[in-house]
Amino acid sequence: MQSLIITRILKQARARRNASDIPGFEAAFGTRQGPGVTQGQVAHLAGVSRYWYGGLEAGRAGNYSDAFLRAVRRVLALTDEEWEIVYRVTRGRAPAITPVSGLGALLPDAFRAFVEESRSWAVYLNDHRWDVLAYNSKTLEYFPWMQYGLNVMEWALTWPEARTQLVNWEDEWAMPMMAQLRVHAEQYKSDERMQSVIGTVRSDPAARKLWDAPALPAITHPSSAQPRRLYLAGRGGQEFSVRFIAGTPDELPSYRLMVVTPAEAVSG
Repeated sequence: MQSLIITRILKQARARRNASDIPGFEAAFGTRQGPGVTQGQVAHLAGVSRYWYGGLEAGRAGNYSDAFLRAVRRVLALTDEEWEIVYRVTRGRAPAITPVSGLGALLPDAFRAFVEESRSWAVYLNDHRWDVLAYNSKTLEYFPWMQYGLNVMEWALTWPEARTQLVNWEDEWAMPMMAQLRVHAEQYKSDERMQSVIGTVRSDPAARKLWDAPALPAITHPSSAQPRRLYLAGRGGQEFSVRFIAGTPDELPSYRLMVVTPAEAVSG
């Protein structure tokens, strides 16, 4: 039985969605005049066929995964009310709150305020599993997906939208990040959440090939000396270079404080 409410919500969301607000959209699809994105474009960014996304938009019953539904939510920027309706009608239950690291509750108030109130550069804090515990508003200019509670490694290594936004995805982003993940896989063998992240990454065919790649670099943190390129929302097909500066707070030895700067801001 078709669900007309889902059809109405998704069609309206596609019609109002501004393509320039999707990082990497214009580089992947070219310039689009006016608001609105096509079913094929949504399907590409969600990593499915146009037929599969079209089935969801038509309100047809199907075995739609949580990962797929959440990707559609991000691509179309569904409101909380729209998201709950789409999820509840499709899955027959309310959407669960996206899990984050249990360590987040232990984050000192002063440290959280330092991260969230930083104004100059993008700043975020993740634990050893790459679950994000705090971030500032500037971070969302680079990584709008962070507001949805995604794990850094899971997003960067498995989501199709990451491969659209991150320039030279495999060499500049995925290979060094996979090297970090491999190191933590050995260090935290008994950590269930860490193993869950690894399982999610290895379930993706492209990421699984990199997991076994013999040429993985031997690093445990991003190099501030090596810029990485990406597309930003509202900047069309223009590439931006950034540097990651990583540090471990003495007060929080299992966490990593990440600062993202324009590459030229810290050039020598």
